Amino acid sequence: MADLKTGEFTTEAQREMSKISSEQNLRIGTTSLPPSILFPLCVSVVKFFSFLFCAVLLSACASAAKKPGPAAAAQTPRPAWVDGADAGYPRGRFLTGVSSADDLAAAKDRARGEISKVFSTQITLNTAVAAAESTSEAQGKTSAFSSQNVTQNVRAVSQKNLEGVEIAATWRDGASGQYYALAVLERAKALAALDQKVLELDAQGRDTAAQLAAAAEKLQKAKHALKLLALLKTREALTADRRVLNPGAAGEAGWDLNAARRGAAKALAALDVALIMSKEDSAPVAAAVIKALNGLGIEAKTAAGPGGADIAADCAVEFSAVPDTDERSRWRWHRGAAAVALKDARTSKVFLNFDAAAKEASATAPEARLKTENALGKKLGAEISRGIAGYLEKQ
Repeated sequence: MADLKTGEFTTEAQREMSKISSEQNLRIGTTSLPPSILFPLCVSVVKFFSFLFCAVLLSACASAAKKPGPAAAAQTPRPAWVDGADAGYPRGRFLTGVSSADDLAAAKDRARGEISKVFSTQITLNTAVAAAESTSEAQGKTSAFSSQNVTQNVRAVSQKNLEGVEIAATWRDGASGQYYALAVLERAKALAALDQKVLELDAQGRDTAAQLAAAAEKLQKAKHALKLLALLKTREALTADRRVLNPGAAGEAGWDLNAARRGAAKALAALDVALIMSKEDSAPVAAAVIKALNGLGIEAKTAAGPGGADIAADCAVEFSAVPDTDERSRWRWHRGAAAVALKDARTSKVFLNFDAAAKEASATAPEARLKTENALGKKLGAEISRGIAGYLEKQ
C-alpha cells in the first residue's frame, strides 16, 4: 500500500468502504446511513475544516502585517538646523536659510528665498522698449504713426535665484506633515562670483568713461553719461551684496568712481531741456515732469537757457470738471488731458509725440483738480523721461 499512488489509494479506499457497507449498514447514533450518503458527507466535512484552517491562517498573516515594525514606528529625530543651528554649516563659512511648507518643492523655494532676504536688491541694466502711438498733423492731413524708444533703464529685481545656493537637507515632521528644507550658500564661492561680476562691470565703466571724455557734442556726452550712471548704480548694489558675504572686504575699484560720477553729472547738467506749458499753465504738472527728469540727472527748466534749448518738451494741457452720473453722489470729478511733443531744438525735429489723460475725484472741486494735475504730471514725467533717454541712446 505504501507504493500506491494517491489516486490509486483513494480508489481502493472507496472499494473497501463500499464492500463493508454492502455487508452491513453503518450506524451513527441510532441512524443508519447508506454509503451513497455517508461518503459525500465525509468529503464535505474534510473540505469545510480545510477551508476554515486556511481562513484562520490568512487572518493571522494579515494581522501580523498590520503591526508596525520598529523601523516604521520610529520618527526621524528633529534636526538641529530646523531650529536655526547646525554645526555642519558654520556661519563663518555659510549663509543658511530654513523654511517649511506643505510640500517639499515649496519648502525648498522658501528656503532659497530666506537667503535672498539678506542681500540688497540686485540692480540690473536692461533694455526696455517703449512703444508710443500718436498722431501728427501736417498740411491739414492727420496721419497715425508709431515709434519705438529703446531705453537703457535701471530696474531693481529681487535675487530669487542666487548663484551657488544649494538645498543641503530636508526633513518631514511626522506629527504635522510639514516639510522643512535647509538652503546653504558657501560664502567663498559666492564672493568669487560677485568679484568676477564687479571686474566685468568695472571694465565697462572705464570704457564708458573714456567715451564720455572723448565726446565733443552735448547729446553724445549725455548719452554716455546716462549709461555710466546706470553702471555705477549696478556696481553699488553688487558692492553691498559683497559686504554681506565678507563684511571686512575692502572692494577696491581700480578706477576713480567718484570722478566718473562727477563727470557724468556734469555732462547731464550741461544739457538744456526746456519744458514749455501751453493752453493751461499747471504748476503741479510742470513740477512732476521736472522731478522725473531730475531722477535721470537732467536739469529741466520751464524756459530755455541763454544759449537756447537742446531739447524742448511742449506740453499742451487742459482740465475740465466732469459731472457725476450718480445724482446722489457727493464726489467731484475732474479730468485732465495732454498732448506732448518732444523736439530736438537744434534741428527742430520732433522725435516723439504722445497723448496722456487722467481723471480723479475728491470731496471738493479744487481738490479734485489738484489730484488730477498731480496724476497727469506723473504720467507725463515718466513718458518724457523715457522718450529723452531713448533719443539720447541713438546719438
